[in-house]
Amino acid sequence: MSGRHRARPSKSNLLIGSITASVGVSSVLSAAIVELVAPDEPTAVSRPAPQVAAEQSLAQQGRLIAISADSLTTQSVDGSIQTYTITPNTTAITGNGQTADAATSFAVNDEVAVVGARRGDTFVATAVADKAAVGPTGPPMDFGL
Repeated sequence: MSGRHRARPSKSNLLIGSITASVGVSSVLSAAIVELVAPDEPTAVSRPAPQVAAEQSLAQQGRLIAISADSLTTQSVDGSIQTYTITPNTTAITGNGQTADAATSFAVNDEVAVVGARRGDTFVATAVADKAAVGPTGPPMDFGL
């Protein structure tokens, strides 16, 4: 083939190729700059897990010093005082057996045993029993459950 028959690239093809290459290089440079300048969002894996307070079981024996529709307060022989939240799930065990409502089953100065759980800063009573019902000769707190 001689030089006369070889096709010459047109100027428009050279211009389009140059523009395409420029746009491609500009896109890559823009993406690199954005990636370097913009901070990465933390991923779920790198975030610390939220602290979930573990539930702690607890028990107390003592005298009721206050009672309301949604709480009761006991004082142990050693003088420690604790207020417990009463829920619809709180079991009341009286000398006559199990009743439905802990708030109406007991009165101030009753000797009781409370089993519950600490959930964060809240103490929740799961069972309240007349001390005579669960004393050394009485049935265990889970009797009849």
